Amino acid sequence: MSNTEEILNRVKQATDYQINKRTLKEKILIDLHLPYNNGLFKVTPELTAFVATWPSDTLFLEDVYENPIEIDRAVFLDKARQCYSAAMNSWHQQHAELKRIRKV
Repeated sequence: MSNTEEILNRVKQATDYQINKRTLKEKILIDLHLPYNNGLFKVTPELTAFVATWPSDTLFLEDVYENPIEIDRAVFLDKARQCYSAAMNSWHQQHAELKRIRKV
């Protein structure tokens, strides 16, 4: 294999990695959506921290469709943490696999 072909293969491999990495992130962003009480919420660390520090047991949160949804703070917080943890673990594992394939 000539130097030019080798360079082209490396560039293609790096480009494929970046595309696959972006696609994986988009999939994980979808996995971070949590349906709750007829609403749909995007679970973020900021949302989780806000709910965790709210002083009362019930509150109203705006969902992704801009609707105010009543939530039970403890139940929602538990579900949000589970959703976030599952999505981040999946992302980490799949990203590690992408990096492993890239090095092969």
